Amino acid sequence: MGTWSDISSTVESGDIFLFHGPGLESEIIEDIDGTAFSHVAMGVRLPGHDQPLLWTSDEITTLRDQIDHGERSGVHLLDARSVFELCMKRKYGKDQHYRFAWRRLHTQRNQTFMNALENFMRDLDGRAFPSLEQMALHFAEGKMDIGTNTRTFYCSELATDTYVHLNLLPADTLINSLSPGDFSSSFSLPLQDNASLDDEVWFTL
Repeated sequence: MGTWSDISSTVESGDIFLFHGPGLESEIIEDIDGTAFSHVAMGVRLPGHDQPLLWTSDEITTLRDQIDHGERSGVHLLDARSVFELCMKRKYGKDQHYRFAWRRLHTQRNQTFMNALENFMRDLDGRAFPSLEQMALHFAEGKMDIGTNTRTFYCSELATDTYVHLNLLPADTLINSLSPGDFSSSFSLPLQDNASLDDEVWFTL
C-alpha cells in the first residue's frame, strides 16, 4: 500500500486509475463485474501542470475542468488529487470509504501519442454523463456485442474510446464492451504495439 505522494511524480499519460466505491451503485457494478472496482479513469501528464490530471467521466460538478474551466458532470479533465480528496469526503457507513489503485502503462509516449491524446480530449470534453437507464442499456448492449452512440459516455466507455484512439486497443473495439473491472489485472486487455499495464498498486492520500 502506497500513498499518493509516493506515486504522483511517476504518473504518466495513459496510466489507469481504478476506484472501489462503497455506495450501492458501486456495489452493483462490482458484483456484476466480479471485481473490486466500479470506476475507471486515466492519468494525464501535460506541460504547464505540475501535478497529474484525471481524464474521467463522472457526476462530479464541483471541480474545475482543466480544458474549458467549467464545473459540470460528464467528460472532463480534473486535478487528480482533488478527485481523490472529494471521494474520501463522501460519507458512508462506519469503515466504508473509497479505495484507489494505479496501473502504470508501459508504451512509447512520443509526440504523435501526445498530440492524439490532446486532440481527442478537446473533441470529447464536455460530453454528458448518461442517465442510469442509458448506462444500463449501453452496458447490456456491449455485452451482446452491440455498439452504442457516442453522445454520452460513462467512465469505462471513455477509457476504452481513448485507448482505441491512442492505438492501445484494436480499432474495432466497441466502446461499451468493457467495464471498469476489465481494466483491472483480473482481466487481460488486448493491448497493441507491445503496450502493457502493471498490476494494481493500491494507495491512500
